Amino acid sequence: MKTHALTQLLASTSAPALLLKEGDTHWSNDAFNSLAKSDRHQLEHWGNEGKGEIVVCAGIVFERLSAGDHTLIIASGHRAASQQRQLMQALIPQLQKGISPFFALPQVLCELLDWESSAACTTLNNHQLTLVGHWHAGEQHPPQTLELHDSLAASLYIHQAPTTQIQEWIKATRDPLMPTSGIWLGQRIEDASGETIGHLAVWDKEPKANLTDSIHLLQLCADLVGAWLPPKNAESEPTAYTADPLTHLPQRDALDNALSQCEKSFPEHEYMLALIDIDGLSRINAEFGHQEGDRVLCTYADKLRHECRPNDQVFRFGGDEFVLLMPVSKKAAPIIKRLDLLNRSMAEQLNHPFKASAGYALMTEANGSSDELMLLADSRLKQAKKKT
Repeated sequence: MKTHALTQLLASTSAPALLLKEGDTHWSNDAFNSLAKSDRHQLEHWGNEGKGEIVVCAGIVFERLSAGDHTLIIASGHRAASQQRQLMQALIPQLQKGISPFFALPQVLCELLDWESSAACTTLNNHQLTLVGHWHAGEQHPPQTLELHDSLAASLYIHQAPTTQIQEWIKATRDPLMPTSGIWLGQRIEDASGETIGHLAVWDKEPKANLTDSIHLLQLCADLVGAWLPPKNAESEPTAYTADPLTHLPQRDALDNALSQCEKSFPEHEYMLALIDIDGLSRINAEFGHQEGDRVLCTYADKLRHECRPNDQVFRFGGDEFVLLMPVSKKAAPIIKRLDLLNRSMAEQLNHPFKASAGYALMTEANGSSDELMLLADSRLKQAKKKT
């Protein structure tokens, strides 16, 4: 190891660095010397005799690099700039297309950090999570509803629990996503008010990933998502609405309130409403049984929820109908294309024909009236169904 060049390079960095040679302190920079004496002794001891690739000292993650008779102890993060740049380059174009970060991030993290699996979940209620994005073994997997008490991430949702957690297990768990053994790294996601809104996780049976880099990137992603989500309206009081017992989606009372809020904020804000009807649900019930019909409704509800951006809202309108209410900018969200892709995804997953028709309407077209908005969307839905 060319120690002169190395020490010159690290001399002015803000990252604490210590160089050991044959077990003795060979060099350290000013950032390391400014640490408390007890912390310096802990790092020296760990550098010579400690186990593991990383250690946390003075609230900083350190890693150990060895070459010959030299050992370098350095604060993590020296690869952060490159990884952050790659993360942004992969994530921002997807956000610009209206794709939820909860859907996009698992693939980005697996490919960037070399984990086999990753998941991004949002809270559905006090007992359930919505698995929005799930990347495993090089493939994107469909969204689904998970029971919180079965998830390895349950500890992230405990009040005042650490926001970043590592778990290792050597036998099967109750978590349906996990292999029989492995290492799991989870990161809680909070909004600007500090409320928990979901989590990110990566895991692998035999991880090849750098744990330090993974912790750094997961924490950065959580900060990005928390900052990206729009702030809640401080003036609005939370109201409890009834959830559909089958799909767990909010129902008409919640839709009526959401439409009322849209009227109040129009014309400053534009909205699009999509009224969606599953074609031939009665035929599915007759041909495959009501249990299959219920499975179709639940699967579609999960997938439709996954298509939502953070400000979008999805409701079960009744029977085989759903409503998607979306704030839109000058460039409308590409919802038509996404719903077409959802139809194909449903047919593939269910292994039998599937089609859902939709009618779309803008609040501008309805002159700010939510009643007119619903009537216009319903009229266009009927036109769409006639074409099928």
